[in-house]
Amino acid sequence: MHIELTVNGELRSADVEPMTRLIDIIRNDLRLTGTKEGCGEGECGACSVIMDGRLVTSCLVPAIQAAGSSITTIEGIGTPERPSDLQVIFNEEGAIHCGFCTPGMIVAAHSLLERNPEPNDDEIRRELSGNICRCTGYGSICGAVARAASEGYGHRIEPAANLCKSRSPVFTEDEAGRYFAPKTLDEALGILNDHPGLLILSGCTDILVDTRSGRTTADRAIDIFGIPELHRIYKGDDGYVHIGGSVTNDELDNSPLINELLPALAYCARRCGGPAIQNRATVGGNLCTASGAGDLPVVLLAFDALVFLAGADGTTRMRTEDFVTGYRQTTLKPHQIVQEILIPLPAPGSRQAFFKRGSRKALTLSRVSLASYLELEQNRVRVLRFAAGSMSPIPRRLKRTEEALTGKTFDAALIERAGDLAAEEISPRKQTAYRKKITGNLVRRFFEEIVSKGS
Repeated sequence: MHIELTVNGELRSADVEPMTRLIDIIRNDLRLTGTKEGCGEGECGACSVIMDGRLVTSCLVPAIQAAGSSITTIEGIGTPERPSDLQVIFNEEGAIHCGFCTPGMIVAAHSLLERNPEPNDDEIRRELSGNICRCTGYGSICGAVARAASEGYGHRIEPAANLCKSRSPVFTEDEAGRYFAPKTLDEALGILNDHPGLLILSGCTDILVDTRSGRTTADRAIDIFGIPELHRIYKGDDGYVHIGGSVTNDELDNSPLINELLPALAYCARRCGGPAIQNRATVGGNLCTASGAGDLPVVLLAFDALVFLAGADGTTRMRTEDFVTGYRQTTLKPHQIVQEILIPLPAPGSRQAFFKRGSRKALTLSRVSLASYLELEQNRVRVLRFAAGSMSPIPRRLKRTEEALTGKTFDAALIERAGDLAAEEISPRKQTAYRKKITGNLVRRFFEEIVSKGS
């Protein structure tokens, strides 16, 4: 496969296999070795680069998706001979330790200051949350970014140009019948109809990890991440919020519509991985991975969301709980795509929440997760849905708890009983006592916060 890229303001090209990782192109083909590889799973941030204006971990971007993009690496920010002001400030503030994580830290900081030249301390910490420094020293790193902001670094950044004539990869004769990069949904559905069973590539935050481990093979694939129809978020006339299958966590978090109507979903998206992962991970991918540790499916269950599947032979709607049938198993057919997620419009005055507990605050897998949705009518529970994750092979609704509380008066006794029922209903595979206790406490917290804010 032949691709063109604009790298640090220069037009470059490479002949690589479609699933070659972007980090390998940068280091091996382009010989830009400032970008480092740490974990190889998108968790450490050492390989961070800026791709089309967004921070990404280059170990999780396949070449087929990098074609035609504009890439900024650490060398495009500054060199040893001509360091940028940001790099000078990092050095002066003692924000450089062993140096291995530093290129990724600086790229992440540059990305933040380009989009937000005057971030506050919380915004700085959040942007760097996906970059791990094993030598510690986060205080000096955050201090360096704050100083760069105060000295106007972000206002002086020139937008990166894209010199590529085409964003399409050129496949070899051998690849042409096995790899596809459609530009429209209809084109993608036609390809899947003719070539069922292709590996579907969207955000690739799981797939590239799975292919390296041997869990998934990628000798036949279709890239749907760049299809505009799959990135739409809108309120339909049918009473649903429509979310395209390739909408990213970052797009969810920054959507005014999602924040207004479905704040629990926006908060959940914000808590899934660091910013570089959020810029790539998709709602459809999180759902199709069908992992018990997935966070977005927990919220979708609590909202009683529908999955809208599209194929060349027509479309199908089904409830989220019917779509995910087991660990890493769904009803998705070989010729289908998750086109949209449909979430019923919340009733006026309804309450919703998402809670997540893990080993640390940022960039953590859930040990316990809980999503809640409640409608009250004359101080009685009219509609109640709970969904719990990370305690069984797939996320589950707590239906026995819901049924026992529906129609009951909302009071202190109900709150206590709700926690007891939820703790009893879940069946964690590990850390049973801990997870039961935390789940019960989170259910109580959901109701107690309603009381504190005024029911």
